[in-house]
Amino acid sequence: MFKAKWGKISLVWILTMVLTVTGLAFQPSAAVFAADASGTTASIADILKNQQPDGGWKKDYSVTSGEWAKSTIDNKATYTEIRRLASEYQKTKDSVYSQAAIKGISFLLNMQYSNGGWPQVYQGTSYHKHITYNDNAMMNVMILLDEVANKKGDFSFVDTALADRSKAAVAKGVSVILATQVKVNGQLTVWGQQHDSVTLAPAGARAYEVPSLCTGESVGIVKFLKTRPATPQITTAIQAAENWFRNVKITGIKVVKTSDDVVVVEDPSAPPIWARFYEIGTNKAIFVGRDGVVKYKLSEIDQERRTGYSWYGNWPSGLVNN
Repeated sequence: MFKAKWGKISLVWILTMVLTVTGLAFQPSAAVFAADASGTTASIADILKNQQPDGGWKKDYSVTSGEWAKSTIDNKATYTEIRRLASEYQKTKDSVYSQAAIKGISFLLNMQYSNGGWPQVYQGTSYHKHITYNDNAMMNVMILLDEVANKKGDFSFVDTALADRSKAAVAKGVSVILATQVKVNGQLTVWGQQHDSVTLAPAGARAYEVPSLCTGESVGIVKFLKTRPATPQITTAIQAAENWFRNVKITGIKVVKTSDDVVVVEDPSAPPIWARFYEIGTNKAIFVGRDGVVKYKLSEIDQERRTGYSWYGNWPSGLVNN
């Protein structure tokens, strides 16, 4: 890096000042987080054109090689295209849309593991093959298939065979959800952001996503379980998760976004919040930078990760009494 000497000005300093004066200095916002998949904004024509031979879609239509050139459910991919195609069919009654939607639904059914889970990427490698609750990917697939199973809404056109397959897939999904709920010292807690597809244990993904208990995605799971017919196991799972949410809520602080950072400040009047990740076994809130080292304070990880990830939220507030 160029270093300023006496009588000279650092190029880094100049750039910082220019960005600040022009209003282009970094502002933490939704823009720093991963963008939704191409299918959320693509034209119907492009959706049809970009359906892959296996029936799914890439999350970024422009990618032509590597892991992200495979069909995925990451960042709203595939299940969004299916919904848009089904809606277009209901508007036009053109079977090209219903057939593409059916091919997409069949892909989701084929993508499911025999144990009931869905990976982030079809035939993916590394963490992409984990059962993925992250960003509610698996839950959004199950919500869609539950609609297909009941021929609900835009999916009234599906035949009984596909509806029955979807119903069975949802049932298997519920089974693996119950099987992956993490138990600590004999007590059920919640779920990881992703789980190993074989052992079902909480698993890591990117360097800053270590095996842990994940609040946001667990809320999505509980909400789905509440739509299922009550069984003793489902009821127990829901109650255990809600008790865990109550036990790990954090009070007396709030998260503040400054012009270039995200900081935690004391505020006795602030409503409860929750950390995104908790350490398994201790229930301590954890924060991890790109170095993969677990920290217990947000301020201890690098600024890029502090501002580029949702480390706190109020996800369970609608499920538990504060």
